[in-house]
Amino acid sequence: MRSITSTDCPSAHRVLFISELLDIIFNFLDRDSNVRNACVCKRWSNIALDIVWKEVDDLLHLFRLLKPIRPQEDAFEYVFETLPEASDWSKFEKYASRVRSFKFRPENYELEIWPLLDDVARTRTSLEILPNMHTLEWIYTTPAHMERCKLFLHRRLRHLSVTTPSQLLHPRPDFYTDLCARAPHLRTLALFVTYPGKPIDAELRILLQNLPELEKITLPEFHYTSAVIEELSRAKNISVVDFSQDLKLGYGNPTNVASFAPVLTDGAFPCLRELNLSARIDDLDRFFHSSFAPIHLTTLYVNSYTDHTPTEVHTFLNTLSQQCQLLSKLNLQLYYKDLPFDNLAGERLSYDTIKPILTFPNLSSFEIVHKYPLRITLDELEDMASKWPNLESLMLNAEPLFLDEDAFTLDLRALLPFAKHCPRLRLLGLYINATEAEIPSSYAPLESFGALQTFSVGTSQVRDTSAVATFLSRICPSRCSLEMGITWTEFGCQDNRVLPNGLQSPLQKRCLAWRAVEGLLPALIQLRREEKERSRALQEEVEDLRVRNRLLMDKGDTKTNDSCIIA
Repeated sequence: MRSITSTDCPSAHRVLFISELLDIIFNFLDRDSNVRNACVCKRWSNIALDIVWKEVDDLLHLFRLLKPIRPQEDAFEYVFETLPEASDWSKFEKYASRVRSFKFRPENYELEIWPLLDDVARTRTSLEILPNMHTLEWIYTTPAHMERCKLFLHRRLRHLSVTTPSQLLHPRPDFYTDLCARAPHLRTLALFVTYPGKPIDAELRILLQNLPELEKITLPEFHYTSAVIEELSRAKNISVVDFSQDLKLGYGNPTNVASFAPVLTDGAFPCLRELNLSARIDDLDRFFHSSFAPIHLTTLYVNSYTDHTPTEVHTFLNTLSQQCQLLSKLNLQLYYKDLPFDNLAGERLSYDTIKPILTFPNLSSFEIVHKYPLRITLDELEDMASKWPNLESLMLNAEPLFLDEDAFTLDLRALLPFAKHCPRLRLLGLYINATEAEIPSSYAPLESFGALQTFSVGTSQVRDTSAVATFLSRICPSRCSLEMGITWTEFGCQDNRVLPNGLQSPLQKRCLAWRAVEGLLPALIQLRREEKERSRALQEEVEDLRVRNRLLMDKGDTKTNDSCIIA
């Protein structure tokens, strides 16, 4: 391949030899286009090949660079036609060194892949097959797949995700020690391995003690037991403790976190900034009151599947407001939903319950979920919005499961205080009774949202869809979208994701009504925009005519003196 230099080209084409610009351009192209770019010249070839092989998700495509691969139908597996030799591996290094990210998913292969990997392991000339790979995602469905994951572990690996969709498959005990020995410099670890009926405290302790550079860990929900939190508190670089709520990735056993009482020591959580936990509110209140609690958090997500009183919620929020002054994002999701829904007056959270959130100096995002509608008035919303000008995201229990019409306390006017006082608000969720009767007059001036991107109505009710859509078009920007429905079925173990009987039908009716509003809203917002543009153009024209008229009047009032005086 000939190497073309910039001096060989006209000056207008020399821009095509600036490596940084080529990299930006090639990143917008598909794989086939970059394969062709790699054939243009050596300069283009290196840049294009870096992009072509940067992310790999097909082992067959990768290892065909070594030797041709064929299916061996009688054994239901893939094999090399001839085993790779040292010269083949030497050529392979040109491409292997470009791989930065690799994903293994068994469903991508019709036949068994592990015999092919065994041949790779036996013939390789270096322990590091992909020496510059920094990200590995490995999903396995058989023990053979799990063991072959070790082939791709090396000291330059920084991000690892290991997943098994089955509760019957979990790594052998030596997997954790091998992982630490082969990839000791991991920065992020996502481990979605389900051990039914028991915590994996011992296995996690091995990882946390032998991965000193670990900054982020993600586990299935209900895996953060007291023992695991205690071990995490001693990790010097952990800044994010996260969990996944995808059932396919496992969820653990809720009984493992039925009691949450970790004992912390001096210097606990020196770098922790984001914490996600499933635990009882009263246990967490004691946790944050304890000595050496992680008070420097900026983000806190809490899931609880236990019934809590408004007093317990208020006490917990008050504790956080005193202990965690740096919090900017707080999600409190109370997913207890056992029936019957009785004693409504005593169980409902109120504005007074959540009022401590206004005392956080840095809080800009807040979400709360509860089975009963929040008891809050329009005046209280006005008070909240006026005291929270830096608010960016607010989900104020938009999706309660108690759908009795007598429980509504808000209507469409609930949006107006936030449009008036919260210019940065991007996400707003409210539970409202959207009826035509409470819609302000079309002649009344209204403040509109400047930054709102999503309005979540959850399980709210809507009556006159066209009137409601017309009102929303007056205050919502063009990029704003509607969200409706519930998220209760996306959290917890399998039993928690089932809705109580009798809720499906009314929820579906409410969602369909809001879908009608969603269909009307874009056209109405566009119509409003065109109206404003026409009105602005008319105002400019009128103002121009006024200026012209004023100039003509001034000119008419000017007296001219054309006489000539001769002495």
